[in-house]
Amino acid sequence: MLVGGSCSKTKRTLESVEKEMIDNPVNALQTLIAMDTLSMSESQKSRRALLQAYLAIVWIITTDMTPADLNRSVTAFEGQCTTDEVKSLIIKSEFAKANGNPVVRLELLKDAEFLASQLDDDQDLAFVYLYLSQVYRNGFNGSVSQYYANKALALFNKLGYRKQSIDARMAIVGGLVVSRDYATALDSLLAMESDVQAYSTNSYKEYFRDTLARALSENNRSEEAIEIWRGIIDVDNTTSNILAHWANAYLYTNQPDSAEILINKAIVLPHNSSDEYLCRNVQYAIVERLGRRAELPHIDSLRSKAAHADYYERKIEESSLALNEKYESVTSSAWKEIESAKNRALIIFFVFTILLLVMIGGILFYRKRTQLLKVENENNLLKLQKIEHNMFENERKHNEVSEKIAALFKSRFNTIDQLASAYFECKETRQEQKRIFGEAKSVIDAFGSNESLRELEEIVNTSNDNLMLSFDTDFPKLSISQRKLALFIFCGLSLQSISVFLGTDLRNLYVYKSRLKNLISKSDSLKKEIYLSYFS
Repeated sequence: MLVGGSCSKTKRTLESVEKEMIDNPVNALQTLIAMDTLSMSESQKSRRALLQAYLAIVWIITTDMTPADLNRSVTAFEGQCTTDEVKSLIIKSEFAKANGNPVVRLELLKDAEFLASQLDDDQDLAFVYLYLSQVYRNGFNGSVSQYYANKALALFNKLGYRKQSIDARMAIVGGLVVSRDYATALDSLLAMESDVQAYSTNSYKEYFRDTLARALSENNRSEEAIEIWRGIIDVDNTTSNILAHWANAYLYTNQPDSAEILINKAIVLPHNSSDEYLCRNVQYAIVERLGRRAELPHIDSLRSKAAHADYYERKIEESSLALNEKYESVTSSAWKEIESAKNRALIIFFVFTILLLVMIGGILFYRKRTQLLKVENENNLLKLQKIEHNMFENERKHNEVSEKIAALFKSRFNTIDQLASAYFECKETRQEQKRIFGEAKSVIDAFGSNESLRELEEIVNTSNDNLMLSFDTDFPKLSISQRKLALFIFCGLSLQSISVFLGTDLRNLYVYKSRLKNLISKSDSLKKEIYLSYFS
């Protein structure tokens, strides 16, 4: 009872933390850190780790996590098709970002977007859109960045998240800057200034003022930008990026000496390739303005080197708005397919029942015909007894083949025989439909048994050149459920039938099939194309 009470209390605490995330993320994180993990089940530990990592990433709160908890947050929820898996995908995408792999980050965010849209998970979907906006902004694709930032803003406004709405509006500004639409970016910043002052922290206000100063500088209002930087920035304790923009503003106001002081400070500070390229651009303009042309070739070579490195750091595989619109179309089509699957399943069930009744009638006819043939065969056997000794060897071979055929007949038509017998016993009675339905359900339940699976595997191997045996050799680490799905697909069963046999929701089955197909596509198997032909 004590253990049960403790588990129930832990579950309630985790649920309350998830509700408190938006309004008070710091307090929610402290609650997670203070929880006693000794009394938790493994699933509760995984969920605690997931929420802790999610809070740290989405709200940018520093927290210490053990390697075991980090591993739980990204592995414990794979294939669950829940909001927890969406959060786990977001966490994985941030790990990919930290590892400098934007393509993997983009793929993970796309998976999270698709799953969240199916689950109607507006909260997580809004954050996915926000991160996708950042990805495309870093990839120099301003139009796609704005596209996702606007979608994030619409969801944050719908949910009533003021702070996150401000983040989305800032993301829109970032997309406008990448597209070099500085005038619209400045208008957007001025329009949101009052909201930032009312709902943001002091550090965020400084970040906003810095962004506003940059926009002013790009719109020929450099004097105002310089005044803003003077009020919020400590020259000896800032970043090279800010100093470079500040120096550029001095250059716009025809103060190259002041600009050179700042850019020299910026160059010696730690910075990445993008900031290096920015600093060298500004330095080149300053030196050119001061007339020191002998220094320009050296600065230009450094600028070219930084530009080359920056290009490869920001390169992203998928970058056009057209591809994103196509992705939206595919997502919508898949969702409509899932919605209509239930109706199709009912139609298939009734068609299957009618075909079953026709088969039962056919079996009864052929059984009668078999009896007549049996009598005729007995007469023929009397005539053939005279030459039996000459056919001994042939008869032995014939018997072996007959045994195999009989065994196959029994295994494949035993189900039909049971249904026919049940129908014969209860036809024209009140129990007819209930009994037939019960028998059919029992057959479907038995279809997923280990014995039936072994028979199906034997059929696939016999008829398709040991296809299942080769598949197990090529993919030995697949889970039991993944292997069952592959076996049913190799048998030619539809996803609707497979969902009935496995007791799995059809929309989940589409996701599982897609992932299994993706796994096969990325493998080095010699039979990869043969496997994939069954997934078309």
